[in-house]
Amino acid sequence: MTASERPAPSCVNDTGDDVYEDFNTPLCVIAGNAQLLQELSREAGLDEQFAASARDIQAACRHLSDRLQHLSHLRARTDARDRERR
Repeated sequence: MTASERPAPSCVNDTGDDVYEDFNTPLCVIAGNAQLLQELSREAGLDEQFAASARDIQAACRHLSDRLQHLSHLRARTDARDRERR
């Protein structure tokens, strides 16, 4: 059995869950606040630079959220593969 075939220790999976939660929750807050700022800037008639910055923040949050989701799917596949081997 190679290193890549060995089941991941449960502490690795637990750490993966913790990382997901530790990053995903603040990302949701940041993305929500960026959306609010974008809407407020539109209502207040602020310059486009402000709205563009809020959109950049939202895009960065989406990117990080997508990466976290990818890691979560990889972990789930690893868990399923480990269960099949038992």
